[in-house]
Amino acid sequence: MKKLITLLLMVAVAVMSFSQNIPSYDKSRINEAHKVYYERANDFEVKAPVLEQSGPRAFAPDETLIGKTVYDLQTNFSVKNRFYRYDDGTMAAVWTQGLEASAFPDRGTGYNYYNGTEWGAIPTERIESIRCGWPSYSPLGENGELVISHDFGASELYINSRDTKGTGDWVESVFTYTNGPPDLSWPRHITAGPDNNTIHLTVNSVNEYLGMDAAQVYSRSLDGGISWDIENIIIDGMGDGDYLDLGADEIVWADPVGNTIAFVCASEWHDLFMMKSTDNGDTWEKTIIWEHPYPLFDWDETITDTFFCVDRTASIALALDGKAHVVYGINRVIHDEVGTSYWVFPLVEGIGYWNEDMEPISGDIDAMAPPQYGYANSEMVEDYNYVGWMQDVDGDGEVTLNEDILYYRSSGPCTMPAITIDGDGVVYILYAATTETYEYDVYNYKHIWGRGMANGTWYDFVDLSEDISHIFDECIYPQLASSSDGFIHYFYNADLTPGLALDEVTAYEENRQIYAMLPKDDLVPVGISEEFNNANISVSQNFPNPVNTSTSIRVSLEESVSLSMELTNMVGQKVLSQDKGFVNAGSHEFAVDATDLQSGIYFYTVTAGDSKVTKRMIVR
Repeated sequence: MKKLITLLLMVAVAVMSFSQNIPSYDKSRINEAHKVYYERANDFEVKAPVLEQSGPRAFAPDETLIGKTVYDLQTNFSVKNRFYRYDDGTMAAVWTQGLEASAFPDRGTGYNYYNGTEWGAIPTERIESIRCGWPSYSPLGENGELVISHDFGASELYINSRDTKGTGDWVESVFTYTNGPPDLSWPRHITAGPDNNTIHLTVNSVNEYLGMDAAQVYSRSLDGGISWDIENIIIDGMGDGDYLDLGADEIVWADPVGNTIAFVCASEWHDLFMMKSTDNGDTWEKTIIWEHPYPLFDWDETITDTFFCVDRTASIALALDGKAHVVYGINRVIHDEVGTSYWVFPLVEGIGYWNEDMEPISGDIDAMAPPQYGYANSEMVEDYNYVGWMQDVDGDGEVTLNEDILYYRSSGPCTMPAITIDGDGVVYILYAATTETYEYDVYNYKHIWGRGMANGTWYDFVDLSEDISHIFDECIYPQLASSSDGFIHYFYNADLTPGLALDEVTAYEENRQIYAMLPKDDLVPVGISEEFNNANISVSQNFPNPVNTSTSIRVSLEESVSLSMELTNMVGQKVLSQDKGFVNAGSHEFAVDATDLQSGIYFYTVTAGDSKVTKRMIVR
């Protein structure tokens, strides 16, 4: 039985912000564990009755219903590359759609298009000619679009494209190849190049391939899919000498920046790593973001201690300078006996953040422990690489959850993150979080939460689902468009009941695909982006950060000015300063000796003439 939330929350219609401090909660609950069984991926249905939607639905301001589906599994792990905003303000979104609950014979890609003025009618038919699922979307050519999905039964990929986005007949073909695994499913792709005719495609082998239980293979087409010059290769660093299993939906692509492309691969059973190419896929460089404590994890041999880990959801974005930024969910697991059973700790929470100026997380079993848990070997620092957590909605200083918590596979209370970076270098993230006071039976609903970061500072949390229209909604699978204007643009799934019918947690019911927009100023205060991207001065994040002994700060100047730097502690006391005097335009560096500094958070302010930029530094 649903419980009513407070009257204040029921009548609130404005976007609500919450302070940054981590609230307290019952820490004994983080040791609650559930035994589950690993499945590499699913693409089948549990037959169940459909719940009738209870009356007409309202929508919050700046939200639009763009699609519906009764089939509710949109991904096995992470989800991205299904929502795209063009430079002209048009948009397109795709999802796995199925309306005939039973075997879902009508399942396929649901598609909708925004023409700059309005979204199209809610679709009732798939775009493919046969039963498909798991679409990914991209622009194609000068003004066209491309969708790649899979027919899981035949383990084939279906390619649908058209020359003009938003209109015309889809042209369908099957992905044919001469080299690679016999079965292919769960595709993810992007397009790149000035004409969007270079297709970059990763896809899972489904079964054993080249010594792996399942592999991720990469293909590239330079001519819009007419031919493939790279066909189903395993990129160096992703083979059987590195991992025994790379499963479905583990890969998420960033939208490209010029010839720079990148994807992240996330799972609790292997490293969190990024593959990046600066030459359009000719060569690749691997970066391990979190080192797994049990290399070459094997279900039939590896016995683990309890360890904190990625919760199998992640997202990646490239800034205009090509720098990669990654967000990921945090959880905790243990594999204490051979076989595919393991224990998951569904109350372990958090969203992690990493960019290429930051150190990786080590392979210590407690390295990814949320900082509020008090583990001595934790490498997570609040508002540095630990940037998301459950919020104190009722303002009593702690998070109080209902009797039980509903988790999605190995996902924690905060999960399914999405990230984008605007032209000023401001970072915006969304994630789905279990939210106190919003209750369904013994569970709490998940809401979509957002934050922004500029100039090294993370700003307040905002509940994007707090409108009265969502008081009885489970909101999950947020996806952010990579381009923006004065708003961020996003897309998510809402239904009445927590959990997935495929996992037999609930019966099948209507899931709403919702587009929404939010003013950037709701996440980052007005004027911050201008300061961050000062035209006359560019200041790097200090590296390395956190600092053990020494670090450096790089400054780029457009003109000759007086240049100085000042370092202050959390209470504003100056702890050191450097003055370089009058310097020429170009690159300059401040070297900071931190050996005598106490552990904590510091702020460095670089002054160049009349311009000032302040950023955060962490000393361990």
